[in-house]
Amino acid sequence: MARSFSATCGPDGLLQHLADLRSAVPSPSGGVVFVSGQLAQRASGVAELVRGAWRGVPACVVPAAGVLSERGEIEGDTGASGVLWSGGQVTPFALPERAEEPSRLLAEALTRAVGQRSATAILFARPGAFAPERLEALALSAPNACLFGAGTASGSAIGVTAQGELIEGPATGLAITGFAPPLVDASTAARLLSGFHSIDDASGGVVLRAGGRPALDLLSAATATLGEPPSAQQLILAALADPPLDPPGAPGADRGDAAEAAAPRYVLRPVRGIDPSRRGLLLGDEARPGARLAFAVRDAAVGRAGLEGIARQVSRSALGSAPRFALYLTCAGRGQGLYGTPDVEARILRQRFADLPIAGMHSSFEIAPWARGQARLALYTGVLALFRAPS
Repeated sequence: MARSFSATCGPDGLLQHLADLRSAVPSPSGGVVFVSGQLAQRASGVAELVRGAWRGVPACVVPAAGVLSERGEIEGDTGASGVLWSGGQVTPFALPERAEEPSRLLAEALTRAVGQRSATAILFARPGAFAPERLEALALSAPNACLFGAGTASGSAIGVTAQGELIEGPATGLAITGFAPPLVDASTAARLLSGFHSIDDASGGVVLRAGGRPALDLLSAATATLGEPPSAQQLILAALADPPLDPPGAPGADRGDAAEAAAPRYVLRPVRGIDPSRRGLLLGDEARPGARLAFAVRDAAVGRAGLEGIARQVSRSALGSAPRFALYLTCAGRGQGLYGTPDVEARILRQRFADLPIAGMHSSFEIAPWARGQARLALYTGVLALFRAPS
């Protein structure tokens, strides 16, 4: 069983919602509370409320740019959303502050929580304190864990243990065992402006050449159709995809899936700067030789269609099981600022899943599923996770 809530409220109203959920869910095993506005600025106080109202229940309190549920989205205001569920064993974990070896310590914390068991790890990381490469260490430490999550709005997420201890750090999360792994999928809100080109030359995070051409020339060609100059709404992004599974010229290299060749799975990154003298683009250390580069623009229609698509696919994959609840983590760069009207994504989820309890947040970045046992840091992405029990 699970129940969710969302409301524009202060501490007193939040406490009542927490108490109502605790009364409605027998033998709860875990929960998540997302808070925005003044509540996000007082996350430690919210954690105290959760510890008291949900006594003995492991949980995580997450500062967010906005919150949402199946009822709607709260943006630009003080509010909260959350979900409380029964089933499985939930263990909060956190990376210590000022850790000298953050990747190793975070991996060790997750390993202690789940080991080699089939598990789910929901990770909430503070902006600026979480490097993309740390996800690689996590995947190695818990190869059987389904990993996803998001970036907080500002401060750290706070874990509440079953014993009432509050834990927090640059990355805080929940490990869930003894519960079927969720169905997780993600979609971006960006339209590709170009095909993908293999990066030929990169140095210090600056891509110099891709597809045999200067990187800046590729960007100019991709944006030529948008007008001069592109509007602020038309945010130009770099799309980075992994190298092909087979190197060029290898047996089978030309026999790959046509859709993958045309539009492989990719993550979005900002274009941080331009090097006019070398005709290069500053994209960051992930833009390595061999990786594939394209350009994209933020797009509302693509965002709607993408969320509709993953909601439909997750719903189909859940046939034969009993959905319990869902988490939806969506970029703060989507929402009303992208669509021009409120509650667009909440309506899509409600149309697909009706009254299924859903809680979520508007995030600073997303941790999206990738290949088996892997996840990637993503931008302008929506991550949907449907938790269910066998019917």
